[in-house]
Amino acid sequence: MKAITSRDNPAYKAMHRLVSKSSERKATGMSVLDGAHLLAAFLDSGRTPEQVLVDRSGAEDPEVAELVRRSAPAPVTQLSDALFKSLSTVDSPTGVIASVRTPQPGAVPADAPLVLLLENIQDPGNVGTLLRSAAAAGAGHVLLSSQCAFAWSPKVLRAAMGAHFALNILEGADLVDFVFRYKGTAIALMGREGTSLYDLDLRGPCAFVVGNEGAGITADLAQGAKVRAMIPTTRHVESLNAGIAGSIALFECMRQRGAARGRK
Repeated sequence: MKAITSRDNPAYKAMHRLVSKSSERKATGMSVLDGAHLLAAFLDSGRTPEQVLVDRSGAEDPEVAELVRRSAPAPVTQLSDALFKSLSTVDSPTGVIASVRTPQPGAVPADAPLVLLLENIQDPGNVGTLLRSAAAAGAGHVLLSSQCAFAWSPKVLRAAMGAHFALNILEGADLVDFVFRYKGTAIALMGREGTSLYDLDLRGPCAFVVGNEGAGITADLAQGAKVRAMIPTTRHVESLNAGIAGSIALFECMRQRGAARGRK
C-alpha cells in the first residue's frame, strides 16, 4: 500500500480538486464516496472504484480492510491523518474515501412503473432524501431538471445513503417533454390544490412530480401532468417540505401496490 504525507503529491492534489470542485467532478465524470457505507453500496451494485484512500485508523479497521479487498484491482493509498481529514467532507470520517466513475444514465421507458421527477429543487438534503425514498419505494428512475442541486455532490450522496446505485438518475432532463410522452399517470404534487393523494388509485404506472421548495411546480409542467394532487394537512401547516411530500407520495404508492398484491 502506497503512503502519502505531502500536500504536493500529484495524486493528493487530484483528489483534492475532485472533492472540492463540482466543476471538476462534472468535467471528469467522477464522483467521491466518503465513508464505508457509500463505498459498500457502490460495491454491492457490482461496480469497481477507480481509487481508494484510507487513513491510519481506516487501514487498521476490519470493515474498511474488507472494502479495500473487494475494491481490487483499484489502487489503494494510505494518507496521513492530516491529509485525509483535509479531504473528508464529514465530521466523523470512517477512514475510507473512494473516487468512482459516475454511473451513466439509461433511457427511461414511457411506461415505467414508478418514476420521480424533481423540478428545480435546490437543497441537496431534499434531493438526497428524495433519492433515498425513491429507491426504498421501488422507483427505478429519477429525472432532475437542469436547475436541481447536482445529484452526485458529496452532500446529496451522504443524504441518499447509497440509494444512487439502485436508481437510474437522469440530470438535466426535459421534464415537460417526459410527462407528455409518459404513458402512465403523471401526478403533480401541489400545496393545497388538487385531489387528495389518498383518493387516487396509484396501482398503475405513475410519475410523481415534486417542485421547487419555494415556487413549487412551474405552470408548464403542472399543465402537462394528468393529475394534480395534494397531501392533506391540518390548517396550522400550509405545505410540506419537498423531501417529505415526495416521500409520502412514493410510500403511499408502495402501500397501495402492496395491498393490491395481498388481495390476489
